[in-house]
Amino acid sequence: MDAHLYELADQVVTRQDLARLVAAMAETAGSTETLDWENRTLATFLESLAAWIGSMDAYFHNQGIDEPDQPSWWLIGEMLTAAAIYE
Repeated sequence: MDAHLYELADQVVTRQDLARLVAAMAETAGSTETLDWENRTLATFLESLAAWIGSMDAYFHNQGIDEPDQPSWWLIGEMLTAAAIYE
């Protein structure tokens, strides 16, 4: 996936930041020439999103950080970018 999207995801703090990330993802998803997502259809994207959410405790463990009790705008951004490539 485009490194720019990962950078945007890492910078998500506010609702507006998340909106910018989602808009950038939509723009990238609309470009078939540069789309390097594993999950190119809405169905596979959503399946991957569900799978990543279901196993995100492993993500936090591998990163050496505590899993949050409540999701943040940042975590939602991480979920969305992960769903683009998670198998």
